[in-house]
Amino acid sequence: MTNYTKELARFCSSLDYKAIPGQVVEKTKWVILDGLGSILGGTRFDVGMAIAKYVQALQDRAEATVLGFGFKSSTRNAAFVNGSLSEILEMQDGYTKGGIHPSDGTIAAALAVAECQKSSGKDLITAVIAGYEAANRISETIHPTHFARGFLPTGTVGTMGAAVAVARLLKLKEDPMSNALGIAGFMAPVVNWDSHFGMHSIKQVQGGLPAKIGIEAALLAKQGLTGAPLEGDPKVQKGFCRILSDAPPKFEKMVEGLGEHYTIEEVYFKPYASCRMNHGPIQLALELKNNHKLNVEDIEDILVRTYDFPVERTGSIKTDTNSPFVVCQFSMSYAVAGALLDGEAGLRQLTPKRIRDTKIHQLGSKLRAVVDPELQKLYPANRPYIMEITLKSGEKVTGRVDYPKGDHRNPMIEDELKAKFLSLAETVLGRTKAMKAMERILDIEHLDSVVKLIPYLK
Repeated sequence: MTNYTKELARFCSSLDYKAIPGQVVEKTKWVILDGLGSILGGTRFDVGMAIAKYVQALQDRAEATVLGFGFKSSTRNAAFVNGSLSEILEMQDGYTKGGIHPSDGTIAAALAVAECQKSSGKDLITAVIAGYEAANRISETIHPTHFARGFLPTGTVGTMGAAVAVARLLKLKEDPMSNALGIAGFMAPVVNWDSHFGMHSIKQVQGGLPAKIGIEAALLAKQGLTGAPLEGDPKVQKGFCRILSDAPPKFEKMVEGLGEHYTIEEVYFKPYASCRMNHGPIQLALELKNNHKLNVEDIEDILVRTYDFPVERTGSIKTDTNSPFVVCQFSMSYAVAGALLDGEAGLRQLTPKRIRDTKIHQLGSKLRAVVDPELQKLYPANRPYIMEITLKSGEKVTGRVDYPKGDHRNPMIEDELKAKFLSLAETVLGRTKAMKAMERILDIEHLDSVVKLIPYLK
């Protein structure tokens, strides 16, 4: 029986910055920039303030910084807050093949430990790449049935990504890193659909829990504790991947092409402040509005054809003027209506003033989402959508997208990523400081200590 966990640990523990292809390093710097922007953007929302206040009241030892708030806590609790903040705006990156947002746990955990240890920028980059390899590959091994059962890979599998990133910073060798993965699989949180798609505010900590628990898993492995391989002990075969997936896990995905192909290159970025399942419809709404000079008053019906998950989840959520922020954030109807009315889908569409406007909900009520059997066949490798808008005149305008904007096959350009970071960071740091922070992050490989970056992020 192949020990896939150990093989993955062998690669991640021996990963050398000098051997990493230049384009992978470059992509990782943009990943770090995007992740830190998402963290900072979440600091100005009530739920982010509440989580930060909770940790600050613990008065834990001062090891790492809670970004945007400026106080310090232990590495695990600073990472808990930062990872949770990353979730709030729904603008964090993702890996389509695994249904996961790897930045939440991996970047929050890696940054906290790198600050505490005074690790170099190159060490942080290497740790993030290793963490993403673990999180992305393990999530792909059990996707989509892990998600379909009601688990959220960002919280469950994200714990493994955080554990590997931290283990790499701690310079753990193959065996203890393998144990860190096993321990993370044993301790991973049972984050579920009910609190997420039920629109409960605790949903945000699915980003913080993997960061915190991943740190603990790596530190326990460093002390010599052991954990079973993620594919299971040969005598028991009830490991993490087997019991949390309805279909036989695709274990080969954990090790396929290691060192030849880096999954971080396939990570997507989010241009819109909404669940990724809404990005295709938002993009199509903006394109149809602009290409056909649509007047929203002329719209009779909006039909979205896609695969099952968006139809069952975000496509089924209707809103009104009393809907909470998080409900509007996940509603396909609200997101598309906002795009058609305002020509954008950013933070402005999620303000209390915008939510109280009846026009956006009335337009959203005209949207229907249905499953298209042909598009279903393309998931999960692709996220295809077809939108058909019927006008009161009877005219129909249609559009299709298979790779929503931000996908590595339809990428955001550098200027768009910079603009996104600044729009999120400047509300906290101010324009001048945000610009300096961005410059530092994009030159992070030249920092001899990550500590030198932190003053620009608080």
